[in-house]
Amino acid sequence: MSQDVVARIRAAIEDHGPISFAEFMEHALYGPGGFYERPPVGAEGHFVTSPHVHPMFGELMARELRSMWGALGRPEPFTVVEVGTVDGTLARQLLEHLGDLSVDYVAVERSPGARDRLAELPVRVVAELEADIDGGALLANELLDNLPFHRIRRSAQGTMEVRVGLRGERLVEVEVPSDPALAELSPTLELGEEAAVSVEALRFVDALSDRLRKGYALLIDYGRVDGPGGEVHGYRGQRVVADVLADPGSADITAGVDFSALARRASERGLQVFGPLTQRESLVALGFEGWIRNELARQGELLRSGAGRQAVRVWEGRNRATLLTDAAGLGRLLWTTLATPGLPLPRGEP
Repeated sequence: MSQDVVARIRAAIEDHGPISFAEFMEHALYGPGGFYERPPVGAEGHFVTSPHVHPMFGELMARELRSMWGALGRPEPFTVVEVGTVDGTLARQLLEHLGDLSVDYVAVERSPGARDRLAELPVRVVAELEADIDGGALLANELLDNLPFHRIRRSAQGTMEVRVGLRGERLVEVEVPSDPALAELSPTLELGEEAAVSVEALRFVDALSDRLRKGYALLIDYGRVDGPGGEVHGYRGQRVVADVLADPGSADITAGVDFSALARRASERGLQVFGPLTQRESLVALGFEGWIRNELARQGELLRSGAGRQAVRVWEGRNRATLLTDAAGLGRLLWTTLATPGLPLPRGEP
């Protein structure tokens, strides 16, 4: 726990009363001493994302980018903007598999610690999305679920906003009547149900629509298409954290993304919306099953040649790769592709 983070949260509550959950997240995740001050992902971090599970993810993602590059008329350079690059694992994989193309790779990362680490890669590192994308693609892999969101709950008193207040030394939930504009952004809720409403995610789509002159944007995240998403939770040390108010700054905070709301906003801003598809559907469309067959054949060849240890490593890698399409885990991630008018479906779509 960062005492500075706690002190800032307490000061904010004492200054203007119970704060929105979005403001709490801003302090806990992105403020000085917050969770994202240093890259928290990877095998030694608090959680892993698809590129950390197996580099095959980056290989198949590169196929999707090649499809986009072709649909855009094979621009040189081909601009690839990754928002939320964190430790650069996906960037490394994509640069390897797009090595024959002229790629201008832009890493957008607000964490100072992550920006320092990314300096060793052949990418342009910026703190925010600041330039137009004209003939390129934007990627956001597991970014939107970490953007600060509000919590809306349906109670016997009506639609309430769940804020963060103080009870003695403890941070506690405080229900207040929801602002009507915020309530309108919430899906329909039954009594006792709760939804995360991310105004920041909608602002991200607004900014994207302003910057995307000609190109694609691929958004990948856990979420829902209709109705409330999963419970708000966190991750610390590869374990799920249920009480996200305890020890702010020491754990990730996340909730499912409302893809229906994002699609509506993107359409209103003039973008085409393709999907969402599950990650399993997307990777299969990009050649996952063929990759598995090739690895199985390679394992057999190694066994026949007496290279048993290498065959075991191939078997282990193939098993790890199947986690990317597991319907109970990473395979349920949702992929939504946005595109400027007139562009065709990318190859990963059916």
